[in-house]
Amino acid sequence: MGLYFNTSIVLLYIPIIAIYFIYKSIKKKKEKFNFLSPKRYLKYVKLIIKKEVIFLIILSSIISNSIVIYQNNKYDSLYKNLDEIEGEAVVVSSKKEKEYTNSYKIKINNLNGSIKYKDTCLYLKVNKKNTMNLQYGDKIKFVGEFVKTEVARNYGGFNYKEYLKSLKIYGTVNVNSVKVIGKDKVNVISKLSNSIYLKIEENLDNLFEKDISNFIKGIVLGDKSNIDEDVQENFRISGISHILAVSGMHVSYIILICNFILKKSFGKRKTKFIIILFLIFYMFLAGFSPSIVRASIMNIIILGAGIFYRKNDLATSISLSLLIIFIYNPFLIENIGLQFSYIATIGIILLQKNIKKVLKNLKIKNKKWKYRFSIKTLKIISKVQEIVAVTISAQISILPIMIYHFNIFGTYFLLSNLLISVLIGPVLILSLITIILSFIFKPIAIFISYFLSILIHIFIYISNISNIPFSKFYLPTPNVWIIILYYIMVFLFNIIYSLYNSKKLNATIVRFRNLIALIKYKFILNRKRYYRFIIIFFLIFILFKLIPKNLQINFVDVGQGDCTFIVTPSGKTILVDGGGSKSNDFDVGKNTLIPYILDKGYTKIDYVIISHFDQDHVRTGY
Repeated sequence: MGLYFNTSIVLLYIPIIAIYFIYKSIKKKKEKFNFLSPKRYLKYVKLIIKKEVIFLIILSSIISNSIVIYQNNKYDSLYKNLDEIEGEAVVVSSKKEKEYTNSYKIKINNLNGSIKYKDTCLYLKVNKKNTMNLQYGDKIKFVGEFVKTEVARNYGGFNYKEYLKSLKIYGTVNVNSVKVIGKDKVNVISKLSNSIYLKIEENLDNLFEKDISNFIKGIVLGDKSNIDEDVQENFRISGISHILAVSGMHVSYIILICNFILKKSFGKRKTKFIIILFLIFYMFLAGFSPSIVRASIMNIIILGAGIFYRKNDLATSISLSLLIIFIYNPFLIENIGLQFSYIATIGIILLQKNIKKVLKNLKIKNKKWKYRFSIKTLKIISKVQEIVAVTISAQISILPIMIYHFNIFGTYFLLSNLLISVLIGPVLILSLITIILSFIFKPIAIFISYFLSILIHIFIYISNISNIPFSKFYLPTPNVWIIILYYIMVFLFNIIYSLYNSKKLNATIVRFRNLIALIKYKFILNRKRYYRFIIIFFLIFILFKLIPKNLQINFVDVGQGDCTFIVTPSGKTILVDGGGSKSNDFDVGKNTLIPYILDKGYTKIDYVIISHFDQDHVRTGY
């Protein structure tokens, strides 16, 4: 809460403790039965807000707050005290090639003669003119300039400093000189996983053309860095971006293949042990991506429950995996992949059954068709209903987060997911088999790669649904409180539907149904009064919108250039210029200007004024 809202957790204690004492202060006495009595339903609070719960919230928040304060102080200390730095470190990543530099991730041993920042990670940038090629595990001595990362320059803009915190990176060093003073200074598992990762990359690059190879690295190893940005954008708009992030589905296929290979030789129990060890290694291999860690830890808990003959609990699995991730790095709460992964998983667990019930209750009105379906056709329909239910559940769950981060709503997400669901299983299985065979018997891997290439080309072709007219709508960035209200409403509707359609009756369900019936009766009895209230509410809302507001003049930072966004008192929007320095790698209009306007809450520009046609004032092709 403190990280996301920049507000003290103490503000959460106040209402929780207040509700607890209000309940305690209510005298328990018999009273006349009344459905709408708040006192009657306040007793359900006792099930949630208890002394033990309050104690755990306070204790956990004190611990988490201490971790965050410690890490933030470490960041602040580094930023205040360091400019020119020298030290010793270990290279803990492979080389990433940029336009002018080679970038490495390093873990500090000592900095400016002090071990204060030991185990802190930095990015090391080496000019390409320096021909030295650093290897994973090299111990180096370096001298360079510490580059302080930028915060968001515009309202709602990308905050690179906070992004690096989610990666546990403290900053960047532009190297003046670097010297290797040791080799293989990493642990055996890290070294082995990096060697295998590099070999997999090499094998895939030899087997496939570049874009297909990068795609497989994304869906198997979670490395999306080399996938073309336009392809990623198409996947986002089509509602199938989850395919590019390793998730529970991907890990399930890995477990399926391991079971198939090992079960006959080792038996069920030993196979589960081996799979757990493999999943731990897989997390190392994929660089501990949050979505991979979530899926792997949850499956490790499920497998562990089977080994020790215990019943698996999904809420515990989700909570424990999230707790482990946040203990490692609390700033990962702002990681988009983690948000999508957990929220989609929770949404599917909570909503899928009810949505599937709704789909099954859709009746076929044409009697001629009603009895013409064979058993096989009915099974296919049931499978399609299941896929649609999962897709809708996930989309309902991540919709506000998707709009918050990308301001896009894809209209064809259901169609694209139905098409992808047929291909995703074969693609993942063939990708994993191809990777394994590339180490064992390359000719068969080459043979399979032809079929796999065709399937992946179909994948990418399906994502081009995003280019069909009306495939996307731009939406303004929602307020955080609107997102919270959205989830509360979804949660309440889900509970109401579950209780109202439950076949197993108990006292609570009967009471709830009677309450709904009473509300319906009261509404019908007083509908004229309620209609008047609704009309008055809308009239007040319209009048409020018509009230002139203050003139807003916003100067937008577009780099080397000028841009002004004006909102008049009547709500008209005016854009004066929209330039930026010419660059093939960065589109100012797409990446800075449009997100800025959407973050301000506007989806259209009424007037565009161009002062003159220099590159720093206007760019063609926006």
